Amino acid sequence: MQIKGIRLAIIAGGGDLVLSCIKSCHKQNINIFLIGIDGFYKNSIYEPNLTLNLNEIGNIFSILKDKKIKNILFIGSIQKPNLYSLRPNLLTVYYISLILLNYFRGDDNLLTKIFNIFIKKGFKVLDVRNLLKDNIANNLYNNLENYKKNINLKQLTDYFNLAKKIGSLDKGQAVIVSKGDVLLKEDRKGTDHLIYRYKLLNRENEFSILVKISKPNQNLYFDLPTIGPNTIKNIFSSGIKGIVVEKNKSLIAKPKETFKLIKKYKLFYYAL
Repeated sequence: MQIKGIRLAIIAGGGDLVLSCIKSCHKQNINIFLIGIDGFYKNSIYEPNLTLNLNEIGNIFSILKDKKIKNILFIGSIQKPNLYSLRPNLLTVYYISLILLNYFRGDDNLLTKIFNIFIKKGFKVLDVRNLLKDNIANNLYNNLENYKKNINLKQLTDYFNLAKKIGSLDKGQAVIVSKGDVLLKEDRKGTDHLIYRYKLLNRENEFSILVKISKPNQNLYFDLPTIGPNTIKNIFSSGIKGIVVEKNKSLIAKPKETFKLIKKYKLFYYAL
């Protein structure tokens, strides 16, 4: 899709990729309307055009219509709220009722339902990878050659397929594996908590690997698997020896810093 010259609404949560996305838009002269989700968007460099609380999220369609915006993009992390903690306005209650059956079925099921609501209302949702080409995982930094005594390509492929199988349950995007076994699976608390749980196992002498990839049939317009400097620091401090990501379907926040840390800590990296 040709994106230069379009009017684009960015619906932004938290994380480093939000800033990268905004900078990419400015570089390409894309006219953006930035909607920061209250409590999650915390970028001090770019003030949002509008801050929207989750209790008022149902207003977003009329806001976009008033601004005559048809193209939208979702970027950044937003923690799934406890429904009982919300105090939604009437319009938001209506949209919650539309997604209620999907709310407890898994994140991808829910996000696909939200995606379809936007599509049915005539919006075009952009793939964030169109704006973050420098952040897409590729095999340029694969360093398997340095770790052939520890792991081979067949084992990596087996781990990859195992993570896909677990991901089909729509519970998480990451697993930690060692010696052909899955040691831990990601839950709703996320990858950082998964890494922390591994640290408690005291298995730092093993060649354990974090595998973080997309779920089968995942809606790639939302929540692409993402790693960054903090991921690498946490991996190193926990005793995990490396990471596997999915080529073209994973994002790297602050890639220069991320790969500098991988090299510094002598960690295994492979994009498969």
